Amino acid sequence: MLDLPFGHGRRFLSSASGAVDQVVGGWGIDGITSFQRGFPLKISWAGTSTPLENASLGIGGIRPNVVAGCDKSANGKNITHWFNTDCFSAPPAWGYGTEARVDPSLRQPGINNFDFAIFKRFVFDERYGLEFRTEFFDLFNHPQFGPPGTGFNPTTDSSGTVNTAANGFGTITSTINNPRLIQFALKFQF
Repeated sequence: MLDLPFGHGRRFLSSASGAVDQVVGGWGIDGITSFQRGFPLKISWAGTSTPLENASLGIGGIRPNVVAGCDKSANGKNITHWFNTDCFSAPPAWGYGTEARVDPSLRQPGINNFDFAIFKRFVFDERYGLEFRTEFFDLFNHPQFGPPGTGFNPTTDSSGTVNTAANGFGTITSTINNPRLIQFALKFQF
């Protein structure tokens, strides 16, 4: 919370009194800014079960293979194609796949958020006060996108073309924050 330096007894307009002080004095601002890098993605095999999965060995999920030399981040970073889905292939039968448990090179979108408040205090008789606040949550109305689909389950069309981005793989379909929210508050102090 930062009281602005205007009005009676402040750095600017310190000799203001009466109605002038009521207009220019008692203002303040407040805010919270958050920047966070996204979490690493966990790519999993969502296709037809392999014999290893059917064996129920308690290994969790099977991971796909990674195509050697393929840049997973190439042509990515938009909501319909967050990463290069062509860098993955089906795991071998009775195999785990070569993808890491959590991929260090692929991350979900991060957070960039600005919350801001402006307030005005009125003092009556040095004992009573009134504060009016306006608060903006997500001031710039910046969407915070959810993670992309990470279940790899390619499909093949009638011409034999393989679609590695099928079933939402590599696509962002949600947001995780509310749009800008503005609220007003009035507080009586005694």
